[in-house]
Amino acid sequence: MDSELLVLDDQDIKTVRAPRAIARSLARLFEARGHAWLIPDDDPDFQGQVQVVGNDADAGRIVLDCPDPVVLRHVLAAGEVRIQAVIEGLLSWFYTSDIQAERDGDDCYLNIGYPETMNRLQRRSAFRVDLPPDVPGTLAFCLPDRREVTSGEVVNISATGCAVSFTEKNDPGFAIGDEVNAARLKVSDEIDARLEFIVRNRRPGVGTSVVYGLEFNALPPLDSQAIDRAVMRFQRLRLTRG
Repeated sequence: MDSELLVLDDQDIKTVRAPRAIARSLARLFEARGHAWLIPDDDPDFQGQVQVVGNDADAGRIVLDCPDPVVLRHVLAAGEVRIQAVIEGLLSWFYTSDIQAERDGDDCYLNIGYPETMNRLQRRSAFRVDLPPDVPGTLAFCLPDRREVTSGEVVNISATGCAVSFTEKNDPGFAIGDEVNAARLKVSDEIDARLEFIVRNRRPGVGTSVVYGLEFNALPPLDSQAIDRAVMRFQRLRLTRG
């Protein structure tokens, strides 16, 4: 294990304490022109996604675009804000109260100090989160050369795909590499996307059910953003509920 990382109670979550490791991660986030989520600790419903637009390693500060005015007001009023982003494929986050709003003409920026610690979720390149028990999710589609609609229950989801469980009766009998060009993914009231997918794996489910791992294909940008937001929220719920 990397000596710069310390394992927390959840073995999937590690905390970075070394200043150089934190600086390196934030520099990579900026170099990738990545996005970050601003989540007020006292009011998590007011969250906004912004782009990383600057990084000053010497001063130990990173610069973000301003969110919309409602989110900005809550961010500046909050005692502490969670800064969350995907860095090199890993969900990463830290908490800070060191946020300065700056203006350059009509433009607004948030200048944020490097944290002393940063948490990282050590998972696959596209973080996949189980759907909470109270969140319904379905994937419906028509198989080639068939008129009837087949549907399954979404088990987990990431920015790039999902796992879907089918009863024995509804098993579509996919082979690895099969493609479906018209499907509808619905998760609660947060995601309603029409998409294409490729079958990547198959495994036994609970009882006689079967679970297929599906990769999204040709996902429209707005739907991709909605899925990103939902995945981030489900992950935040997971961390909150423990």
